[in-house]
Amino acid sequence: MNRIGRALGFPGGGQEGSPRRLWIAAGAGALLLVVVAVTAGLLWGRGSPAVGADEADTHAAAPACSSVPRQEVRELVPDAALETSAHGPMDNADSSTCVWTSVGTEGPPRSLHVDFTAHFTDKAGDVSGARAADRRLEQLAPIGGLEGAEPVPELGEGALVWPGTSDGTSAEVAFRRDNMLIQVFYGGDADGGGGMGYDAARDSAIGLAEQVAASL
Repeated sequence: MNRIGRALGFPGGGQEGSPRRLWIAAGAGALLLVVVAVTAGLLWGRGSPAVGADEADTHAAAPACSSVPRQEVRELVPDAALETSAHGPMDNADSSTCVWTSVGTEGPPRSLHVDFTAHFTDKAGDVSGARAADRRLEQLAPIGGLEGAEPVPELGEGALVWPGTSDGTSAEVAFRRDNMLIQVFYGGDADGGGGMGYDAARDSAIGLAEQVAASL
């Protein structure tokens, strides 16, 4: 299940300095999120300072977790607790990671990840922030394609959704707004036991992604 981090690259998809995440099966299909994070210096931009946004970059920083519509989060993750709220610079980018879970509550175990990466125009000015974000989205396409990815026209060109786990109880969405790459993961157990169906996870992940897109 470490494919989640490889496919979506939370945050920054395999770039040096990104946090590692491990999903572990717990009981009857429930998913427990274990976030392995070291110090902030290792987590964000290790080895090279961030480059600030260029005047041409629409988004100068990644949004905070508070920008994700609270009501939508509550509907998807009952008794949601914000387990991870991290923000910091990366190489030619600024990134934030938000993780809500209801694991350990009276409600069904569910988890929601929202990751923002604002890509910046490089120092030489050869690659714009928007093009850098587009390239990252293009890199996700073949990975998602192996997992039955579908285009999501309502989220723009190149947007994709695909099963987040092999048991079909979660969905992942990736899309772009100008120089911002947004990635959403949603999944967990359904009410009354048993795994949440992929269709429900997909529709919910896309619905939240649309709300996030509208807030940018």
